[in-house]
Amino acid sequence: MTPDLLAELLDDANHGPAHSVRAALARVDGQPHPRVAALTAHLRAVKHETWVAVTAAAGQAPPPDDAGLTRLMAWEVTATRALPPEALARPLGSTGPTVQDALLALARHTVWHAGQIAALARRPLLV
Repeated sequence: MTPDLLAELLDDANHGPAHSVRAALARVDGQPHPRVAALTAHLRAVKHETWVAVTAAAGQAPPPDDAGLTRLMAWEVTATRALPPEALARPLGSTGPTVQDALLALARHTVWHAGQIAALARRPLLV
């Protein structure tokens, strides 16, 4: 796997046309279900926490602390592309997963929560 491929996966999970966080949030119409706010806050926290660990392992600047979910999703795609290929094999901390495995898990986690948000949305998906 390369940083560009990982960036594409994260970009699709974040911004893709059908099954992404952006697409799920676009389906929310009217007063959103209370769980939507909880899911987006959780996703933002997990992304930020993961990226603090990834950037520490890769020797890069961490994500902005004040970034909300939308800004953080754009930031992480750019940051993934900027990772040196050798950083993908580095572990997070002394016993954690590799950077690559952490980012693959983050992409899966993102799509999972996009599905949960979409299920709570009131507007039907028209694809």
